[in-house]
Amino acid sequence: MKRIVFAIAAMLIAISAKAITVDDYIASLERIQSLLAAGQTDAARGAARALTGARIDHPTAPFQADDALLGAIANAKKIDVRVPSRLAATIAALRRVNPGPRGQSGDPKLLEKIAKEQRARKPGMSGELSVDQVTGPPMIRFAEAIGRAFKWIAEKIVDFFEWLGSFWPKSKPRDAGTSSMGGIVTGVAILIAIIVAALAWTAIRRSRAAKPELVESIAPVASSRDEDPLSRASNEWERYALQLEAAGRLREAIRAWYHAVLVTLYAEAILHFRKGRTNWEYIATLPPTLPWRRGFIDLTRRFELEWYGLTESTPEAHDDCSARARDILAAVARASRGAA
Repeated sequence: MKRIVFAIAAMLIAISAKAITVDDYIASLERIQSLLAAGQTDAARGAARALTGARIDHPTAPFQADDALLGAIANAKKIDVRVPSRLAATIAALRRVNPGPRGQSGDPKLLEKIAKEQRARKPGMSGELSVDQVTGPPMIRFAEAIGRAFKWIAEKIVDFFEWLGSFWPKSKPRDAGTSSMGGIVTGVAILIAIIVAALAWTAIRRSRAAKPELVESIAPVASSRDEDPLSRASNEWERYALQLEAAGRLREAIRAWYHAVLVTLYAEAILHFRKGRTNWEYIATLPPTLPWRRGFIDLTRRFELEWYGLTESTPEAHDDCSARARDILAAVARASRGAA
């Protein structure tokens, strides 16, 4: 097994030492996909590590391998469940960018199995949960809890008096004390129920009458809008990024800066929004003559590493991404003013 891993790593190192074709790049990614599907994570890590930094020849403009995606495989102790879907999306995008006959392709049966597994475990994206006993309205859960408490108290009282009744003389056929035992138990249970109900009613009235304190916070509330770049204008994304930075949510602030750049490029008609396009497909449409194209590639690589490969971002990573985003925004603004 180790010999196979080393052989694959050596082969991919030799490939990454020189420029490879898009077909070779797709074949290497499909090989990593097959290894992950087969559970050979060590071999997949070695293949991803060897492919990192490779330069890919393309008729329009050469580009580099997706180091963020490969790093999420090569450097992770445990492969993230989102990696296979990202890998499949990247392969599909490359096939659309580079159509034509290819020498090799992935195992169709294996790829179909992977697709079925991903569809089976894909979570819902609506962000809504069904209303049940856990997520239902608080008053309903509170009333159910009180009902269970009453039932438990009544059972314990009955058990207690039955235990006391076990010491009562049994020789008397119809003892007056025994006949009144049931009435005592019932009366005590009713009294306790009334007291608990009164306390619960008082607590509910006080909670309704109390005025909630208004607490101001600079921390913005996350929403489903954050995933859609078109949900805010460019200047709104910049303000939102500053708020996230002040709240210490640096990873989300990096995404806000990247969305600010995307919205600006959409507004200037430099990029054309199309649902389902990947960031690297957008980059492939940029003319090589743009002075800030290299900076946008570096920003995209850093953003995908921080957002998809890590759970937390450092201040240094945030400062790097925000500086690159500001440079691109300033360059696009200068070009727009010059064209006007």
